[in-house]
Amino acid sequence: MKNSDRVKRAVAFYFFVLLYLILLPIVLSYSLGYKIDFREFKIYKTGILSISSSPAGALIYINEKEHNDLTPARIEELKPGAYRVEVKREGFYSWEKELTVRPNMVTKAEKIILFPITQEKNKVTEKDISDFLISDKNYIYYMTASGLFKSNLDGTGLKRLSAYSDWPTDIVDKKFSHEGDKFLFFNQKAVWVVYLNLDKARVQNGESARVEEVMLCDDPILDVFWYSGSGYIIAVTDKYINAAELRGMGRRNAVSLYKFIAKPRRLYYDSNNDSIYFMDKEKESGNREASYLYRLDLRQTFLDKLMKLLLRKETEAS
Repeated sequence: MKNSDRVKRAVAFYFFVLLYLILLPIVLSYSLGYKIDFREFKIYKTGILSISSSPAGALIYINEKEHNDLTPARIEELKPGAYRVEVKREGFYSWEKELTVRPNMVTKAEKIILFPITQEKNKVTEKDISDFLISDKNYIYYMTASGLFKSNLDGTGLKRLSAYSDWPTDIVDKKFSHEGDKFLFFNQKAVWVVYLNLDKARVQNGESARVEEVMLCDDPILDVFWYSGSGYIIAVTDKYINAAELRGMGRRNAVSLYKFIAKPRRLYYDSNNDSIYFMDKEKESGNREASYLYRLDLRQTFLDKLMKLLLRKETEAS
């Protein structure tokens, strides 16, 4: 063998050994999730961006550059940092957000909802209505000038329940009872209750519902709640917490359970424990007023206070 051939083989051998030693760390780095920035001569750990949308098949833009994949996509080997991500599909509003990719972690932008630009609006009923409410039993109740009506959620099965039509135009809120057999509605001055699914003995003129005004207040009503069992209602005005009994007809037992020092704020009714939370003020030293959070436990004291007040009224009347 010629010396020149031996030299060539030796050079080739050492060249490939050197090339192997150079490429080995690069290959290992990529396999372990590292990348090399040859411009800055730095090795960094990469991150992953996971994107999904409904509907799927949307375009993905990262820093205003379109990506090859459509949603859902898993974009790997991203340099850590902030990325401006856009998800677009024709006929839908685009989604855009700045996401931070962290080393060796998966940044998720999943369950993205793309809303259609053109919304489909369906008329549920042809009736001119004053107001409505929907029960958790999948029925719609309509307050109209020709009475109280009920239908399925898609408007089918429309049925008149009552001829009552004297609905107030300034209704503040409407609430179903715990059993769903009645609902109340109120404005700032009065509370009404609608009794649904009346038994045959109480049905009149073929009507299966009855509307009744159950409370009239001198002070503006802020909110009304159902007491457990739905036999009482709790009405909160800007001065008092009132309770009224619903059973029976005609005169109702109504009492004031609490008088506020200042107009209450942030009312919350805990229906599980029949407790009402509210903010009220209290005078401290130096005529300074401070606001505190209070809890009125109606379940423990409600019936006792109600009986005492009723007995006092009967004594005064006699």
